[in-house]
Amino acid sequence: MKPNTFCSFIVAVYNREKYIEQCIKSILSQTYPDFEIIVADDGSTDNSVKIINNIKDSRVKYFLKEHSGCWPTMNYGIKKASGDFLCFIGSDDFISSDFLSNSLLSIKQNPDYDYYYPTELKICNEDGSSTNSIWRYIDYPLAERENLIKLFWDRQIGGIPQAAALIRKEIYQKYGLYNDSFFNLSDTAYVVSNATKIRFKLIPELKSYYNRQHQFQTNKNESEKMRTFSEILDDIITKYPTELFLNTKVDKNTPEFYEICIEKFMSLANKATYKEHYLKKAEKYIRLLRLVEG
Repeated sequence: MKPNTFCSFIVAVYNREKYIEQCIKSILSQTYPDFEIIVADDGSTDNSVKIINNIKDSRVKYFLKEHSGCWPTMNYGIKKASGDFLCFIGSDDFISSDFLSNSLLSIKQNPDYDYYYPTELKICNEDGSSTNSIWRYIDYPLAERENLIKLFWDRQIGGIPQAAALIRKEIYQKYGLYNDSFFNLSDTAYVVSNATKIRFKLIPELKSYYNRQHQFQTNKNESEKMRTFSEILDDIITKYPTELFLNTKVDKNTPEFYEICIEKFMSLANKATYKEHYLKKAEKYIRLLRLVEG
């Protein structure tokens, strides 16, 4: 029996005719050849399909689906992938030719992890030129991965990226797929929700993912971002012991606990342009507070 492909690059695309050729060709330029490219087309209506089909390489596997949004398309790509590892590349992003070989070396040296992620993402302008800006990430050893929960609670920051990460496919078999009801940031929700179960590993050598910034990115939708943030915070409250996200230990289902939750959502609503999602969560905990107070 032929062994699985080492890596499935998953490229979810929707109307990316300006960028998709550079994205796919950057993956095909890899010096380590054991990979496939799963192009999951979310019903593009521009010339994306023509551009993709003009790239003649058997490793490019194109799938067209009905338009349903980013995260249903990501999940569709996961289901189509045959690789032991999955790597999600934005259809408007690109990577260097040594990207996969550097990842493979680190995985061989550190084989007991689930989720290998980069030390940085290089940020580019819409034309692909450098902004001289870098998003940097730090290591979360196994004994410290609970800090990902506190980081999001305190600052609404996801400490580990999906972009440029090599993730064992079996993770999605164990813990499920992305929440496809979110418009954006379902990857952040996934990491926070599974922070105590997934074994994360920083790859210091992985510095060659180029993230293109432009106005049509899904993460530019601020209202949807606030909705996802509010749901992640609610998930933290529901799922985790209070000592993992609060500065003091407080028993759940008590007036003190619910007052803290209300204050959290109200303080975020006061700062947010789109307040309604935080206010709805505050109302939820006001109702729960009234119940325990009788």
